[in-house]
Amino acid sequence: MVDFSDKLLKSNPLGDTTAENDNRMLSEAFIETADFRTLIESDDRTVVVGRRGTGKSALFYQLNKHWERDKTTKVFTFSPEDTQIIGFRSLLRPFSDSFNLSRAATRILWKYSLLMEIVSYFHSHYKLSSDIKSDPELRTHIDRWISVRGDVLKKCRTIAAEFLSNSDPESSIGDLQYELELSMIEEKVVKALDKNEKNIVILMDRLDEGYEPDSIGIGIIAGLTYASIELNKKTKYIRPIIFLRDNIFRALAKLDPDYSRNVEGQVIRLHWDWAQLLGLAAKRLKIHFSLDIEKDQRVWDRCVAGELVGREGFKRCLQFTLYRPRDLLSLLNEAFFCAFRHQRHTAVQDDLEYAAKSISIARLEDLWKEYQKIFPSIHICTNAFKSAEPEQTVAIAKRKIDAAFEAISESEDPKLESEFSLLKSSGILQSLYSVGFFGIKDKNSGAYSFCHDGRTPDKGFNDTDKILIHPCYWLGLNLNKDALSPDEAQEINDEYEIKVVSENSDVRNAKIGQIVTHLNQIPTGKEGDSEFELWCLDALRIIFAAHLMDIKHHPNGASVQRRDIIGTNRGKSDFWGRVLNDYKSRHIVFDAKNYVDIGPTEYRQLQSYLTGVYGKLGFIINRDETEQLHAGKELDWTKEMFQSHNVIIMKFPAKYIAKLLQKLRSPERHDVIDEQMSKLLTLYETSYLSIKSSRASKSSRKR
Repeated sequence: MVDFSDKLLKSNPLGDTTAENDNRMLSEAFIETADFRTLIESDDRTVVVGRRGTGKSALFYQLNKHWERDKTTKVFTFSPEDTQIIGFRSLLRPFSDSFNLSRAATRILWKYSLLMEIVSYFHSHYKLSSDIKSDPELRTHIDRWISVRGDVLKKCRTIAAEFLSNSDPESSIGDLQYELELSMIEEKVVKALDKNEKNIVILMDRLDEGYEPDSIGIGIIAGLTYASIELNKKTKYIRPIIFLRDNIFRALAKLDPDYSRNVEGQVIRLHWDWAQLLGLAAKRLKIHFSLDIEKDQRVWDRCVAGELVGREGFKRCLQFTLYRPRDLLSLLNEAFFCAFRHQRHTAVQDDLEYAAKSISIARLEDLWKEYQKIFPSIHICTNAFKSAEPEQTVAIAKRKIDAAFEAISESEDPKLESEFSLLKSSGILQSLYSVGFFGIKDKNSGAYSFCHDGRTPDKGFNDTDKILIHPCYWLGLNLNKDALSPDEAQEINDEYEIKVVSENSDVRNAKIGQIVTHLNQIPTGKEGDSEFELWCLDALRIIFAAHLMDIKHHPNGASVQRRDIIGTNRGKSDFWGRVLNDYKSRHIVFDAKNYVDIGPTEYRQLQSYLTGVYGKLGFIINRDETEQLHAGKELDWTKEMFQSHNVIIMKFPAKYIAKLLQKLRSPERHDVIDEQMSKLLTLYETSYLSIKSSRASKSSRKR
């Protein structure tokens, strides 16, 4: 039993549901999802889209922390207040009748502002400022930018007001980039970044503050998106990431005629699966209740009782969420608070029932608030299903929607009439599916598929298809089936298998598959040396993305004989903390050899690197088929290096790296890399080197 005695009055045991107020839990219990890894592993996605409560602000916070640790990276963060956006809108009043003009103007203004922030940073940095300070063309822009007091948007608005004309907006836009000398500034910034090898990360969040879904509002978002994508493509040293709420992104996709060509491929949609949400809940429960338990499922089972125990018990809770962290935290905070008030040591089904009743209406109101402006009839359409059965055919659902619109036709609301005339009941149903209001039954598997990430469905619905209104809305809509009674809950679990669909994992898995396949296409020996080194760099950046910073070629990598890669050890995970504590390796060396056999030359070369901050552990990447040491040269020289120099040199074949990459395809196994690396190091310590010191025994006890 868990001792709750000193925690009974805690109303939010799993942390605050708002990321801005949840810094402690975010620091200690952040889940490194596939989306997080994608953002730090590659730079091909610039726009992060998520619904309310999917963790956009948490990602913003954690990415900022991740890159701030890297001394070669400067992070700019931008989270405007509504007053800043409202003030910026006033500048664009001449373009209020045209989305294209608003987008064109703001694209130039955003790009200028972002570049000037980078220039100002270079100017203020004593090690980087020489080229910038001595440039007379940039000097004028720097002085003007610095002279304006206030935030980025205030500076931009003040400077741009001089060049934008109310009487001739088209001409002023045509002249704007020349008046601001945008091309010159961009060229000089790119050269300065290349010369100094300085990485710039720009994180932009809370862009819904002061947002209005009109030509100017959507134009501001579109302009920022285009400017960020262009800068991202211009140089590898600028990495902008924009966080957008789904309703804003939908408005952009709908209004922008160039969306599919320029924006669509730059988007990553936030998605959570049950295993990630279990990990989120377990980590927070461990912190709050001071539990020393390794497995997520065991943590959950320790804190609940009765029907909530086990994987299916946790999934029972998820039925009343939209697979979003905020939903889950709200539900569990309320359920555990209910348990505490009744002096119970664990949460039970009755607590879940109480919590679900209290938040069901809140989830429905959240849905209305989120999509009211781009889906004006959502309130009427969802209320059309009140006091009905949660499961019905598409044909019945269409009739309910038709009846709802007939009942309000006398109100003569032009927005509602226009929307229904355009979409009809079929289009309305597709919209309701895409926001997760109901799911569609798969005729083959019998499972109901729910779309929780806001994507548009890729197929139409037949009248005979069955739909299921999401259980989290049942109580809010007063549906006939009581989702929360214990008997019914089990029936629902058996009858309604809920499946969440997402495309993000497919995209990431395809990229991993390409890297794995590419290895077999690289010839061994000198012919493939350069290609192999680049392959190793890409692969290491993916498998160790969350644990090693600034993975790059060795500073002496220009030498033909030097094929090594280094990364900075954050000591964050169990394995890398063990490497840092036991072997003092702050910087990790990977020596890439594009051949199979390694012997004294390779071992001595790597051993010569292992001094100072490089500690006493390094890796040789070769083309062997197995990570295990062969008797003879490999085993003998591994022992020789340890006995003579007290260093461990581990063979790390590319084939083994490829296996680790393939393990990352499963989102349920987010710690698999750390586990495999720990096993490999233990094999060296206990079998190959027979280390009897406390370091091995301590590591074993930890596991």
